[in-house]
Amino acid sequence: MTMLQALRSFPKEVLPASATVDFLHFVVCNKPAVRVRVQQAIGLTKLATWCEQYSFAFQVDDEGYVCVARDIHLANMILSVDRSLEPHESRLGKLLGYPACCCNFVSVIGEANIDTIAAEVATWLFVGRFRLINPSGYLDGKSLICHLPCSAKCLASLRIAEQALSFIQANHDEAIISPWLFWLKTNLD
Repeated sequence: MTMLQALRSFPKEVLPASATVDFLHFVVCNKPAVRVRVQQAIGLTKLATWCEQYSFAFQVDDEGYVCVARDIHLANMILSVDRSLEPHESRLGKLLGYPACCCNFVSVIGEANIDTIAAEVATWLFVGRFRLINPSGYLDGKSLICHLPCSAKCLASLRIAEQALSFIQANHDEAIISPWLFWLKTNLD
């Protein structure tokens, strides 16, 4: 399996646009797992088939949340942690492969406030190469990171974004890459 083959066959049509960012990171940036909500049975079937084809673990819970992971134990652990009634933002984020500094940032604000903070983060001034970590295009599937950065100068987030961008640059002629092509024209000076 090549990373490109996995991305080409990824069933993006049955998932929210934001999932393409998560799966780009899963396939290309060695993100250990993705947790996403799938509302249609056909979506579950297509995603399960894709996982089987590429030997990824696939688990689904009673609420339609799916975890795709490198192994079944991690998938089960992520869904278990996610269902916990105790605060679990930091632990879940780390299991999903987000930088520890960003996990700690989200744990301080709490899961209930993530959408509010995401709107605030989108107004931050990201300068130079740090524009790559602006998550404001995430819901549209155009961000280079799939988490909230802890600051407008988070180096850990920048490393992840640059890894994704490197793959995008190398494969810019592929249809699956089209949502991110504008990054190749973005002035980062």
